[in-house]
Amino acid sequence: MLVTHVSNLSPNEVPVRPRHSVVAIALAILACAPAGSKPLGSADERAIRQVDSVYVAAWLRDDTAAVLRTLAPDAVLMPAGQRPLATPNDIRAFWWPSDGSRTKILTFHRVIDEMAGDGSLAWVRGTDTLTFTYNKGQTHSQLASRSMTLAVWRRQPDGTWRISRMMWGTRAP
Repeated sequence: MLVTHVSNLSPNEVPVRPRHSVVAIALAILACAPAGSKPLGSADERAIRQVDSVYVAAWLRDDTAAVLRTLAPDAVLMPAGQRPLATPNDIRAFWWPSDGSRTKILTFHRVIDEMAGDGSLAWVRGTDTLTFTYNKGQTHSQLASRSMTLAVWRRQPDGTWRISRMMWGTRAP
């Protein structure tokens, strides 16, 4: 059991779990896979990488519908320091809010550092580097972000792979 000492944190700080706990969570999820599942094959890895490329390209095209198509219907997103986004409406409101703000991804470079799983469930750990603009009213910013991502992918009934769970957080330079 992981115990985090939080008594020295201010009310606005969130305790940060060690990086290895994220991998432990992914392994625990995979341990729940049905016995006798076939290992993740090279065709599955290629298919996951292809959908991941579609995800990145969709962000660069500013194509909301294409981004959402890479997610499983019951996808849950877990951005660092935020509550889980457990419905399509939550996801849409987080990434494309209706408050008049607009974020446009200018560059998106993802490196898949690790991939494992079986024929029905896989996890992918990677690092992302983004630049983007944010505009709302009189506020206009161009920002950069470096993050680490852990995604659980699930084979869908039609045989395609989709992102089922995804968490990410800021990465130190």
